[in-house]
Amino acid sequence: MASNELIVDDDYCKAMGVFFEKQGEELDQLVAEYISVLQDVKNKGIMRGDVSDVLGVYIEYVKKINNMFGKISISNKTQIKYFLQRVDEEDKYLF
Repeated sequence: MASNELIVDDDYCKAMGVFFEKQGEELDQLVAEYISVLQDVKNKGIMRGDVSDVLGVYIEYVKKINNMFGKISISNKTQIKYFLQRVDEEDKYLF
């Protein structure tokens, strides 16, 4: 039989917020390293020609996602915080 109760584990939610934040930081770091490697390949290995031109365009597109994962993960952490606050606000009327 299904239950009508909703149980929210605050500690788990908070831990997931921290996890998302750390993952975002690590992903941003990986993207920055990836961009650096691509630029080295373009500057030292494929300096001229069509492939170099296309690689340059690709690098510019990759730069657009640089530091985006951190922003998204911080937003996730903030939303978790607001969710828990809202649950606590509604909870005081029930218990």
